[in-house]
Amino acid sequence: MATTQYTFFDIPTNTNPPRSWSPNVWNARGVLNYKKVPYETEWVEYPDIRVRLGAMGIPSKGGLMPFTLPMMRVTTTPADGSEPQVTYLTDSFDIAKYLNDNHPTPPIDFDSTITDEAVKMFNANLMDSFVGLVLCDVPLVLPERSAAYFKETRPKWMMMPVEDFKQKKINEGAWEKMENGMKVWAEYIGKNGGPFIQGDKVSYADFKMLGYLLWAREAGSGDVWEKVEGWGGEVLKKFVRAFEENGVLERITY
Repeated sequence: MATTQYTFFDIPTNTNPPRSWSPNVWNARGVLNYKKVPYETEWVEYPDIRVRLGAMGIPSKGGLMPFTLPMMRVTTTPADGSEPQVTYLTDSFDIAKYLNDNHPTPPIDFDSTITDEAVKMFNANLMDSFVGLVLCDVPLVLPERSAAYFKETRPKWMMMPVEDFKQKKINEGAWEKMENGMKVWAEYIGKNGGPFIQGDKVSYADFKMLGYLLWAREAGSGDVWEKVEGWGGEVLKKFVRAFEENGVLERITY
């Protein structure tokens, strides 16, 4: 019988052991954990992503961030011991969908209408404040080389130093926007009684929402997470607890 090994590529924090913090990464890692699929993590610092992926023949995506994580390497060894077949999945959705197709239990609903609606809700009500109050503090949780790389590259689209961009967002009312946005988020998530968007039925959209929350918890400085958790109220606590009970947050350090 053929055997399959999964290697998951993630960006480390400056802690020992490293912690997973990126929302895009969590979209896929959360599904791995939910499916209880055995896998190994390979940590790659920001400045090394281009070299590491390029060495494996991964093509550039173009734009300001041509090489990104997560990525998952699937190594399948035939039963006869012949040469392993290696496949690379370089997008969080593709990783999650592959896992759901190949490990159907427990199931995840991949209805794109639900995902699109949830992401649209988050983008309209919370993305701007999360960029200002969470993204800008990411360098604080990164190793030194990765933090320097982040501060060098992100101003290319922020059009100013990261610290100045954060203050600009605060001046534009980021805290108030986050408070109001989390109230909309809680109403949206709880509309069918929770814990998930569709009630008891988990969807890929729920993993997208979880990724944003863990981004705030793991990368937000000061009392960002405390405020997010407070504004999300019982709906947020019930939402996170449901993932905890399904083992999704068990593998956050490695």
